[in-house]
Amino acid sequence: MRIFALPPPIRRLHLVPRLLVAAALIVLLVMQGRALLLFFQHAQLALDFPYTLNYGEGPLLEQAVRLTRGENIYRADLSLPPYTIANYPPLYPLVQAPFVAAVGPAFWYGRLISVFSILAAALFLGLTVRAITRDALAALVAALTLPAIPYVFSWSALARIDSLALACAWAGIFAVVQGRGRRWGVIAGVILLACAAYTRQTYLLAAPLAAVAWLWGEKERTKALMLGVYFAALVLGVFAGLTALTGGGVFFHLITANVNALDPQLPEFYWNEMLAHLPIFLAAAALALVLGAVFGRRLWWLSAPYTLGAVVTALTISKVGSDVNYLYELAAAFALAVGAWIAWTRRFPVLRALLLLILAYAVSRAYDLSLSKYQPILTERVDDAPLMTELIAFIDQTDAPIIADEHMALLTLADRPILIQPFEMSQLTAAGIWDETPFLEDLQTGVYPYVLIYQPYRNPTLRFERWTRPMLRAINDHYRPLLQTAETTVYQYFRADH
Repeated sequence: MRIFALPPPIRRLHLVPRLLVAAALIVLLVMQGRALLLFFQHAQLALDFPYTLNYGEGPLLEQAVRLTRGENIYRADLSLPPYTIANYPPLYPLVQAPFVAAVGPAFWYGRLISVFSILAAALFLGLTVRAITRDALAALVAALTLPAIPYVFSWSALARIDSLALACAWAGIFAVVQGRGRRWGVIAGVILLACAAYTRQTYLLAAPLAAVAWLWGEKERTKALMLGVYFAALVLGVFAGLTALTGGGVFFHLITANVNALDPQLPEFYWNEMLAHLPIFLAAAALALVLGAVFGRRLWWLSAPYTLGAVVTALTISKVGSDVNYLYELAAAFALAVGAWIAWTRRFPVLRALLLLILAYAVSRAYDLSLSKYQPILTERVDDAPLMTELIAFIDQTDAPIIADEHMALLTLADRPILIQPFEMSQLTAAGIWDETPFLEDLQTGVYPYVLIYQPYRNPTLRFERWTRPMLRAINDHYRPLLQTAETTVYQYFRADH
């Protein structure tokens, strides 16, 4: 017999924390949904734009074209033209190659691969959090956070290697975690992590380190050692095969040619930007690194080594010519950290609701940075599309050799060869690895009748990064402006004695 019963309103008090979490989650999902909508709008703009959006898109597309022809993209001898460098492993161009064979050179499929890769990376990151924590809410929050980070938002629409590498890396981590030490999980993880490394070589660090450390933390130490040994054996075995196949060229292109000069202002710039616009993500990652072992050791064994590896990779942004793609893994570490904190506060609903609201504010700040800084980079280029037709028309009306920097891909689209990648060769000249003298002589004698130099108003000194001073001097002495459009000047060779 019930002697005393609480009034209904008091009995329902225990629902208040759950309602707070639900309300906070709705606010966060609205912010993340807004960011995801901007992500898709950004991707659609890129997919619809038929021309170059980024200097690095051109060489990658041409490498895919050359692979479809059975050519070696890692030439060991660069004493004769074409002076081209394949800075990255071959997986991304190989993925593009079937599209090249089917529809010819174009950017849309490379960009589509990147967009789907980011969505896959977000999915596998969320599934990894779910597999470790059994917390679906934490997994959802982590997955939706990744495309909201401005650096991922900006770069994911480009036909570049980084999104595919991130997707392979997180698919590999998920395979290891889901396998929980079983042989199939280790083998699948090794293959996928190796795919990430053979998409971008910097992925040799954070993801493999995290996968090995997580197995070690799970007391699966034999499997952890097995994963490390198998991964190293696969990567080194493939590299040995490529070295033999390319006559040593792959070593030069992937390692020697990637030794660029350093600019200490670059990491300082992005550090200040993150402090100003993404401080909550920085704090979440730092606190998870320091305190995570106290709140949830299983996830900490994954997140801590991954974050440390991501920080090391991010510091390489100091290389001249680097961009936000060097912050990809750090962005994934941010997403992993916020997912971890949501999971660790599962037993404290009021605190969880507060964290969800704080994260909603953080996503809103990230959205503002994406919209104000990184979206205009794309929209301004898209708005120049009518001007690009002048460059296309110029290229189509001549069979003479043309060299270019930003818009070298227009040559690939017109089924013309890229004869030089000026930034890469300039860096090799500065490092004392490549002798530019024959190229300078070719400029002086008119072997290349036309030169296209990109001179954007946002970065008026960009040409000094992409061309050496002697190259620019030779162009100034022996060429005259013929056409200026789409922030690009077309120079034509002239004989001084005429």
